[in-house]
Formats: sequence, C-alpha cells, structure tokens
Amino acid sequence: MRSHGRRAGLSLIELIISLVVVSIIGVSITRLLTTQTRFFSKLSLGRDARSVTRQARNLIQSELSMVEIGGGVVAASNDSITVRVPIAFGLYCASGTMMLLPTDSMYLAAASLDGFAIKDTTVAGVYTYTALTATAAGTAANCTGGAIQITAPTGGLYRNLTPSPSGTQASPIFLYQTVTYKFAASTLVSGQRGLWRKASTGAYAEIVAPFDTSAKFRYYNLYADTAQTTVPTLANIRGVELRLDAKAPQPTPGQPTNRESSSIRTAIFFRNRMDS
Repeated sequence: MRSHGRRAGLSLIELIISLVVVSIIGVSITRLLTTQTRFFSKLSLGRDARSVTRQARNLIQSELSMVEIGGGVVAASNDSITVRVPIAFGLYCASGTMMLLPTDSMYLAAASLDGFAIKDTTVAGVYTYTALTATAAGTAANCTGGAIQITAPTGGLYRNLTPSPSGTQASPIFLYQTVTYKFAASTLVSGQRGLWRKASTGAYAEIVAPFDTSAKFRYYNLYADTAQTTVPTLANIRGVELRLDAKAPQPTPGQPTNRESSSIRTAIFFRNRMDS
C-alpha cells in the first residue's frame, strides 16, 4: 500500500490570520508616518509664522527708532502710522546751505527726500519741519566762510535746500523721508491681512503677510508707563507698541481653516530729543 505524506503549506485560516496581522501592522505604520508628517509640517508652519513676526519687527524697528519726538509722527491709528524718518544729519550753515555728515550714498540716493527739520538753539531744542521743493549740490563757501566755519568731514557733503531753512548757524538739521506702515487686506495670502509700506508719495507695497485681525499699533503717551489703544495727541506720542499677531502662510495639514500663529509684542521708543 502507498502511504500519503502531508503536503507542506498554509491552510486558509493561517493565510487569513497572516493577512490580518500584516494589515494591522501596515495601518499602524501609515498612521505613524501620517502623524509624524503632520507634526513636522506643524513645526515648519510655526517657524514660518515666527518668521513673519520677525521680518515685520526688524523692518519697522529700524525706521521708527529714528523718529524725532514731537514732530516725527504725521498721522496715527491702530491700523496705520505715518512718520518722518531721518535720512541724513548735519549742521545748518547759511544762505540755504547745510553741511551733510557722511551718509551711505546709495541709501541717500534711494530715499525720497520730503523735507528737512532744523533744531532751535534753546534748551527745549524743538525741531521745525519744512517740506522740500528742491535740493542741489551746496555752496561750500556758505559753510566755510561764515562767522562759524563749518567744514564737511571726509565723505561729507554740502547741500542747498529750497526753501531756505530759518535758523541760526551751526543748528542741527536733518533731511527726512515720510513713511507709512499699515495693516490691510493681503494680496499675497488670500483672505488674510498683510503689512504694507509706502515711502513718500509712492505706491503701497506689501512687505510681509499674513497677520491676524488683532495685529495693530498701540501708543505710549507723554508721561505714561504703558501703551494705550486710544491714539494720543500726535506731539505727545513717545513710542509705539507693535502687536504682531502673525500666521503661517499655509493652513495646518488636515485643518484647512486653521493656521499656526506666532505673537510678538515689541516696544519702540522715539529719540533725537534730550528733554523727553
């Protein structure tokens, strides 16, 4: 009689059990990868949101910190601020001529010179602002040949200003550019707000986005210790608190209506006057 050996292989039940186990492992790995991908995406979007706040803070701080107390703020609200930013400093000579201290030539050429501010010689040291209608190469003799001889250092210049400044010889004077910052609807990120900048009478340019609707300007009033939402009298503004509530440019993965956010509060105080 022939003996029949048992055939090697898997039974149907063993095969089904193997497939179930493999499926469970596969689903677990897929979920782990999905979770890790979303986690790293969230971290990346968080960095993007923080980058938005830093870019805005650095740009605004570099200009607002130069604003002169008393006459530097032209207009202000919680959504926007317009200031006169000093571009170049010097001394007034005579006959409409000023001695200009060394200034980066490309920076000076790129700026729109909107006017000048000359400081009186009293203890108060108040600056008087005047809009420029024209400026040209200055007459050196108006500075070097006066009762007080004012000579430009290496790299300095002489500039003729129109209209002619009204002030005493050797009074501090600076040229300024008018700059406006505002929060408004973004064109870079649809449905969000962006930070816009305009120099002089030029067009607004969106410099960074997006921001939450809570992003705004708050102001430090004369003799006040904390910033306030209500805009003070412009001449009494001593600084600005930037509330930069930024968002990531892209929605959070799996949450199309949510964006990672980052918030920075920065205080910028004006300077260029000793009695405030």
